[in-house]
Amino acid sequence: MQNLDFLKSHKRLDWKESPTLDLIICPYGFGGTDNLAQEGAYSILGDSELTRTLEALNVKVNLIEPPSLGPFEIQEHALRIRNIEAIISVNNWLREQVFFSRGLGHIPIVLGGDASLSIASLSGLMKFYQEHNLRNKVGCLWFSNHFGNSSPEVTKSWNANRMAFTALTHTSLGTELHEDFKNIILSNQLSLPIIDQENVAHIGINHRSAQDSVNHNYFSMEDVSDLGINIVLDKALEDLNHCEYIHLIFDLNAFDLSGVSNYSLGQLNYREVLNIARYIDMKLRRENRLSSIDIVEHCPSREAWDKRGESAEWVADLLENIFGANLFNVARKY
Repeated sequence: MQNLDFLKSHKRLDWKESPTLDLIICPYGFGGTDNLAQEGAYSILGDSELTRTLEALNVKVNLIEPPSLGPFEIQEHALRIRNIEAIISVNNWLREQVFFSRGLGHIPIVLGGDASLSIASLSGLMKFYQEHNLRNKVGCLWFSNHFGNSSPEVTKSWNANRMAFTALTHTSLGTELHEDFKNIILSNQLSLPIIDQENVAHIGINHRSAQDSVNHNYFSMEDVSDLGINIVLDKALEDLNHCEYIHLIFDLNAFDLSGVSNYSLGQLNYREVLNIARYIDMKLRRENRLSSIDIVEHCPSREAWDKRGESAEWVADLLENIFGANLFNVARKY
């Protein structure tokens, strides 16, 4: 009979204490076309029992409320990044919040908001590690259905949420930077690039037209289908082995959900999301490599009428399982 002793570790995970979590509420969607991502943060907190469940897991949680920024006027000008003043103002605040959170030894979790916020969160993170001479030891595992590698040189929408990867890695740019793009990048007051391409791995890509324009490591949905999500995660982390600390970006476009900014059929399903959460718990959180998390591009008003609250529940289950819950082995009453 086959020896199944190796399964014992899969049946139950010993509880492991987590650092304090700072849930940074960042309900700003200025980087997108219709600003709908501004709904995401409070939807997650209101449509789930996230904080209560995390606290039941003996995780200390701080809620960081957003400041009263603005008022901002919606800016729609030809050859200008949409809402550039609002984006810079919001990102300046968020960058300092993430920097301060890491300085306290906490794990900042940004509840956005659109994907341009990740420019700020990663900048705040890199500012902290740069002060400790660990800048090159930070990696980013980025879940998204697209690269976010647009720029003022090629954009059609002039939306900053599609430029996050380019801004962070300083790639695909000419010698003369567009003034708005320069302001977004240089407002972070860091040496460029903010993060090196080889320290980033994308998972969930399905936009084939953009795949020939990048040189960093990525895994498409075809890869996930052919290899399985756990092998993809293994390979992604193998490529980031030189990084001691990992920042996670969950652009909800990577998930098979309707309540997102850029819905695509055939993205990561619920079972795969639970696998991702459990993998991160075991391979990053329990190894003290998990540094911070972004949740972006959640647009609950776009959810199908019969799926209200589904996106928020997926996010809550994702975070709860990263920090010790186990929906594969949950105690249920029938």
